[in-house]
Amino acid sequence: MIESLTGRILAAAPDLLLQVGPVVLRLGISEQTRAALPEPGAEATVLAELLVREDALELLGFARAEERALFRLLTGVSGVGKRLALAILSELSVEDLALAVNRRDERRLVRVSGVGRKTASRLLLELESRLEEFLPREAAAAPAAAADPRAEEVLAALMALGLNQAAALRALTSVDTGDADLGVEELIRRALAARA
Repeated sequence: MIESLTGRILAAAPDLLLQVGPVVLRLGISEQTRAALPEPGAEATVLAELLVREDALELLGFARAEERALFRLLTGVSGVGKRLALAILSELSVEDLALAVNRRDERRLVRVSGVGRKTASRLLLELESRLEEFLPREAAAAPAAAADPRAEEVLAALMALGLNQAAALRALTSVDTGDADLGVEELIRRALAARA
């Protein structure tokens, strides 16, 4: 089994072309991994996953061990193949996907190209309680936040303003939501101020 590959990047779009000695390898990668790679010409190490099919061998590359582990979990879900798993990992970071599953956020999953309601439901069902290790530390505050409808609105607003789920949750946990007199707008303002 190939654990990792180190070589010079020749190109990173649409696939990663990695020169390892005299051999140039083509690896499928997610957008998350692509963003983490240095510019072409630089040397890089990527974690590898070899997929063996009847008619082909395919190599995939991952910048983080967590992303590769999550890829393996995703492809273990009924109806999720390599292409869809990479699409999910391209649009959602490891932490964002873990949060979406942890919070049973089907709407977040169906926003991913290629994921319909049926697939999203399967992902939530089959990955439930299997992604705790990928949750950001702030996710411990999620149950308390979920109990307050204002917190849900604040999280949604922060994400609409461009924050990913992990960053929005960090911002929310930095403000005191215990004061019932504070409105949603004020909580959003305080959460954004805490990030500055």
